[in-house]
Amino acid sequence: MGIDGIGKPPGAGIGGIGGTTGKDGVRAAESFKLDPSASTAPGGKVSAALASLQRGELSLDQYLDGRVDDATSHLVGKLSPDQLEFVKQSLRDQMATDPVLVELVQRTTGSVPASELR
Repeated sequence: MGIDGIGKPPGAGIGGIGGTTGKDGVRAAESFKLDPSASTAPGGKVSAALASLQRGELSLDQYLDGRVDDATSHLVGKLSPDQLEFVKQSLRDQMATDPVLVELVQRTTGSVPASELR
C-alpha cells in the first residue's frame, strides 16, 4: 500500500501542479495564457467610465458616484429613496476611509478619493 504515490510506478501517482496524470504517465494540462487587453472590468475591457476618467472627461468623484450607482442599481424600487441614498453614501464613505477600498480605488484609477487626502 502506498501513501501519496510512494511505492507506485512512475506516472501512477498524484498529478501535482499543472494537471493530472493519465494513461502511460502523460500529463494532461492546459497552457495558461492571459489576454493582454483583459482588465478587471466586466467583460475584460476597460469600462467606458474608466476610459472617460483617464481622458479627463470625468472627475474621480463623478467616476466613483457612477460606480456606486451601478453597484446599487438593483436596489432601485426595492428600497425607499432615503434608504437608497443612505446605502450610496455609506458606500462612498467606505471608499474614502476603508484602507482596502482606498487601495483598490488607487490601483484602478491612479487617484485617491479626495476625503482621504485631508
